[in-house]
Amino acid sequence: MPIASARKGFIQLIYLFLGLGSIFLLLHFLFPLSGVDFRVLQFGNGLLFILAFISLRMSSRALEHKNVQMFLRLVYGSFLLKFFVLAITAFIYIAHYKKDVNKPALLGCFGLYFIYTFIEVRSVIKKSKKQDA
Repeated sequence: MPIASARKGFIQLIYLFLGLGSIFLLLHFLFPLSGVDFRVLQFGNGLLFILAFISLRMSSRALEHKNVQMFLRLVYGSFLLKFFVLAITAFIYIAHYKKDVNKPALLGCFGLYFIYTFIEVRSVIKKSKKQDA
């Protein structure tokens, strides 16, 4: 992955991570009795940041391969990595807390997944367009 492309995608992910983390921290202090467990959102934000970075690197490397099989392996591997890590994490959280699961926080993490995926896909598409030009 070229350094400029990797740096730009990574910087966007860092800004997103820090921005969301700051918002969650602010909301935690402004609305302490809101019913949302902001620790779960902070953990989800951190986990999704790490997974998005790994996935972004894998998807960007996939664009560099001329071999279709290697391209598909990296793209599907990126998806499967995120899917299984998130599924296992959610299962552990739900199994541990059982009846005390904070549903608003879980739904918030689901929303975070879409935000991180959007940023990641947008970065890869931009890189793909630059390579075609």
